[in-house]
Amino acid sequence: MGPITEHHLLIFLAQFALLLGACKVVGYFLEKIKQPTITGDVLVGLILGPSIFGKYMPALQGSIFPDDPVQWAMLGTIAWFGNLFLLMETGLEINFTKVWKQRSNAIKLSASDLLIPIAISFVPMYFLPARYMVDPSQRFLFALFIAAIMTISALPVAIRGMREMNILKTDVGFLTVSALTMNDLVGWVVFTIILGLFAHGSVELGYLGSLVGGTLLFTVLSLTILRRLVDRSIGLIHNKVGKETGYKTTFVVILGMLMGALTLRIGIHSLFGFFIAGIVVGESRFVTEKDRYVLNRMVHSIFVPIFFAKIGLTIDILANLDWFLVGVMLVIGLASRYLAAYLGAAWSGQDRLNRHTIAICHAPGGEMHIVISMLGLSLGVISERVFVSIVTAAIITTIIFGPWLAIALRRINLKRTLIGFNPDAVIIGCPSCDKTGFLKLLSHVVGEQTKLTEDYVFQEIQHREEQITTALGKGIAAPHARLAGIKQSLLFVGKPAQALEWDSPDGEPVHTVFLLLTPVSDPKAQLNIMQCLASSLHKPDLIPKLHYSEEPEQIYRLVSDCLDESETCQLRQEA
Repeated sequence: MGPITEHHLLIFLAQFALLLGACKVVGYFLEKIKQPTITGDVLVGLILGPSIFGKYMPALQGSIFPDDPVQWAMLGTIAWFGNLFLLMETGLEINFTKVWKQRSNAIKLSASDLLIPIAISFVPMYFLPARYMVDPSQRFLFALFIAAIMTISALPVAIRGMREMNILKTDVGFLTVSALTMNDLVGWVVFTIILGLFAHGSVELGYLGSLVGGTLLFTVLSLTILRRLVDRSIGLIHNKVGKETGYKTTFVVILGMLMGALTLRIGIHSLFGFFIAGIVVGESRFVTEKDRYVLNRMVHSIFVPIFFAKIGLTIDILANLDWFLVGVMLVIGLASRYLAAYLGAAWSGQDRLNRHTIAICHAPGGEMHIVISMLGLSLGVISERVFVSIVTAAIITTIIFGPWLAIALRRINLKRTLIGFNPDAVIIGCPSCDKTGFLKLLSHVVGEQTKLTEDYVFQEIQHREEQITTALGKGIAAPHARLAGIKQSLLFVGKPAQALEWDSPDGEPVHTVFLLLTPVSDPKAQLNIMQCLASSLHKPDLIPKLHYSEEPEQIYRLVSDCLDESETCQLRQEA
């Protein structure tokens, strides 16, 4: 491979601009119809690659994407950064400490998610015809690798879908994210071990023991000692340099690269190092929702589209498309993940409709299936035909996820939920309050208007707040709790005297607080009312009116009018 010339740079810049521009244009229209942009990224690669552009206009395609090792290495470097940063950003979505505090139900759901798909998938994958395998003598490891892929659900896809459906901040949303978090962590440990065995060429107990021990030791040390060191380092940057600077982002990127290099050095794939780096950073007390959002936009706006588009540039997708194998991957993967999550949700005590919702959120394969299968392809674990089948099945499950979840939630919303809300439930003031102080004020008002004690209400609200921020963005927060001792749902609206810091996803302080209390005996109420509030807040003029209103009666009228117009909620004035 020779040096990089100006001509190489010219072609690279043209390739980068063409791919990124095409991906963003196609992605824009897909977002308009509530579809994931990953579909557009792969489609752009398919069109510009050998499948279409190379087949019908080979000379032009060859001039833009020449068969030059230097040229492919330049574009491949950007694609690799997309792959690595995607894993780090996925890890950043995880707060393992908060999840572990609620581990009881999450472990039940996660255990079911991991064991049942492997049990269902392994046998049919083991008996696939030899023509689908790179090395039929490695049939056991091949089947184990594919079965392990089937256990992984797309955490980023599930989070985006639940956020769009306004259920991410609910109990069902938190349980789903908690289980998927554990799946991701355990799943990547398993994949690291399987890939290490493939690289070694055989299953030897001595090597297997050292590989498992090394992977687990690296994971444990990272999530304990390194986590505390990283938290202190980010805290120093946050407090001394400033929370609005780009130094935190720089630190995160450097940490990912160092951990990726370290894992490679000790015989583990660098993707695992970036993933663990993301988890470690996400555990820091000084990483805000806005910090996560900034990194997410950087990764998904620049690097990730190139990674997915390059798939279609390097592989003739249409030539390797085997609809029988796609059907096998789709049916087995979708059915096993859905069944596993449904049974796990039942085991954790969820009602029938919530089980269905949770199971649907575990169904999509999304980006993670593509990342893992791409890794398997590059290491010679799977063939191009198997890779294309996994990618196609992952895209199909991702496409159907949004409509499927919407239909399931409409079934829950067939009966409107009654909400107790009256003018006395609007609270204005508390000049010296911070977030905790204002929640205590709201709890005090709840105690005065119900038979509940102030301490009990505050503890339940604060417990939820410690799990995941209830800020929705645009100056709105919606703390909530399911309480024993109330027979109907209650809504309280608070207007602090000054905007409060609430770790909002957009970094904006909170001006208006919606406190939602629902009965423990009615698990559907929280889903319905959160959807009702979120859809009402999408009205263009409502939020400014709420933020600038100072009269309780005016605020009450604004909110009650929205509740009256809702399809999922019904106002009941006697609280």
